[in-house]
Amino acid sequence: MIVVKFFKNLWGQLHRFVLWALLLTLFWCWIYTFVGETTRAKKVLIYVDAYELDSQGLSERLEDDGLPEGIKVIQIRSFAYHMFRSTLEGDAYLMKESLLKATLEETPGKLTAIEVPEGFTGYEWEGETWAILVYDAAAQTGIASEYIRYLPYGDEEVENFYLCFDAESPHVEGLPNAIDNAAWEVVRNLLSLND
Repeated sequence: MIVVKFFKNLWGQLHRFVLWALLLTLFWCWIYTFVGETTRAKKVLIYVDAYELDSQGLSERLEDDGLPEGIKVIQIRSFAYHMFRSTLEGDAYLMKESLLKATLEETPGKLTAIEVPEGFTGYEWEGETWAILVYDAAAQTGIASEYIRYLPYGDEEVENFYLCFDAESPHVEGLPNAIDNAAWEVVRNLLSLND
């Protein structure tokens, strides 16, 4: 009888345990976000729109090459098309040609024109170069293929992939709010990861 009464009491208090567990989880998430997360000025953030991505492996590989001065972390994140249309703030983007074209046409001012490093091909639009070819669909070769899957599943069309820079990045020299050129330093290391 005492055991049954104990479990009835425990069952009646279950909502309090769940509420405390939820509050504790939210508290620790807040602590991580506001105390542990690095500020935009101290990280280089690259978004990749590919079929598969080993973001942790690629981040570690790029950090092993050395962090630019003042940078604490290199973050590689996967993103979807709808996220790019809203408030996505990265330093560089690696994306399919169709998404690059749509971005240039539909959200002017999101990307910045660039100079293409020697040995690479650029993507030109309206007389300016906006991106660097990082995966050639015809040759099926590209950068960092150990970490990035460029080929689609099934019958989807194979596309070229390009790397471009955000026009509001604080890590691209020459932009209005630039504090350093760390994004270019990281991208140069990324471009050296050829097949």
